[in-house]
Amino acid sequence: MKCSLCGASMIEGKIKHIVDMEKQTIIIKDVPALVCKQCGVSFLDDEVVEKLEKIVDELLKNRAEIVIANYSEMAA
Repeated sequence: MKCSLCGASMIEGKIKHIVDMEKQTIIIKDVPALVCKQCGVSFLDDEVVEKLEKIVDELLKNRAEIVIANYSEMAA
């Protein structure tokens, strides 16, 4: 697959997904993504996005100001 921004090759990798809400910040580590080798832009597939939405909904119940989670542990 080619990057839609710069045209370089995309590789499978892991990213941090950050959700910054008004009173809470959620950081989800090791999220599988396609990452551009040249410009670093990342793309998530539909299945990962659906799992991320569920993970974020669950973590929003936590009242901590900052929540850090690992994707592979939460998506299982």
